[in-house]
Formats: sequence, structure tokens, C-alpha cells
Amino acid sequence: MNNSHFSRVFIVVMSVWLAGCCGIEPTTITQQVTPPATPTAAQVKSASGAVLHVIGVYQGALPEVADKRPWWAQCQAARQSTGSTEPLSPAECQPFINASREQRTVTVNVSDDSSPIILGLMAYEPVTWHIKTTPGVVIQKVILTGYHQQDIVGTGEAQVDVYSYNNSPCDRCVQKGRYFYSYERVPREMELAAGVRASSFQGNYTGGTYQVFKGML
Repeated sequence: MNNSHFSRVFIVVMSVWLAGCCGIEPTTITQQVTPPATPTAAQVKSASGAVLHVIGVYQGALPEVADKRPWWAQCQAARQSTGSTEPLSPAECQPFINASREQRTVTVNVSDDSSPIILGLMAYEPVTWHIKTTPGVVIQKVILTGYHQQDIVGTGEAQVDVYSYNNSPCDRCVQKGRYFYSYERVPREMELAAGVRASSFQGNYTGGTYQVFKGML
């Protein structure tokens, strides 16, 4: 089998597998709501004085040392390294899919010590959120949402409420309700879970490092 024929077979096999196995994943999962009016200063502080900062991504960033080729390219290369020209199977590629997902992280640096903080963190793919705070920062609560399993480190004694389809493995996480997420806007569900309007929102398809600092909107 020549390379051209192998490439055509590979494309057909992967297209059929993706359509049947994985489907097209949505970019946003959240109820459609009417955009709220610009909140007043009173609306962005809870009864306890806490302020909600929201970050949304579709997926986290891979470590610098990670193989950043798409999982199917890694799988194909591994298959070819054995000298095989047979079509790829889902079982052969699954480890590459898992590795690409499980390594992804998002880092959130929090330096705002002017008010207690509620962090609203959202992702579709599995993400390990790394929270780093400066002295004086108080994280009152974290709302962790998404479809796949979300994990988080660095929150200290803060309460972590989880709204995800797959349960979170973190020790202090408590599953609260149905999943939602968005990297395009603040879902109404997030503000309802926090009990306060969002003070800031940052969103990207692929997240890396974010800052929560004093005075940001």
C-alpha cells in the first residue's frame, strides 16, 4: 500500500470514527438568556462583600514539554513507526486522546485583596485549575463548572461548588447541580450559583494564564 492510498484510507477511517464516536462538540453549553443591563456597584458585591470574577475556556493549555501535535497525528506517527500500514483503530488512539486531555491546565493568579473573591471557573474539556494567590487575598468560594471532569488546586480552605457532568476528583469539591459552561460570556447560571453579578469575565477557546487584580472590570 503506497503512502497516498494509506493517507486516503486514514482520512476516511478517522472521519467515520469521529462522526460515530466523538461527534462535533459544542462550543458553548448554557441556556440562552437576555444579556443583562450593566450592573451597579451594589450588584457586584454579595451580602458578605464578595466579588465574582469569571474565567471560561473550552480547554486548558498543554505543558511546554508536551507533544502538541493533534492526538490523531500522534497516533498515526506511532502506528507508522511500527511499520504498519493498516487503518487506525479507536483502541489504538484512545491513549493519545486521554493524554491530550489530562495534561491540560489553567493558571489563575489572584492579587486582588480589596474584597473577598468568588472565582467562577468554566471549561468543557478536563482541566486542572492552578490557583495562585498573593498575601492578603481571601477566596471565599469557587464555582467550578464544565462538561468533563474539572480539578483544582491552591484554593486552601475555600468552598468549591461543582456543576459538571463528570464529577470532580478534588477533596473539597461538592457536586451541586447540572453542568453548564461558556467561554464567550457569563452564563446566568453562574451568577445564580454565586448569588451576585459578575464583576469581570475573561474567556478564550484555549486558556493558559489569567490575572485577577484590583480594580479590574
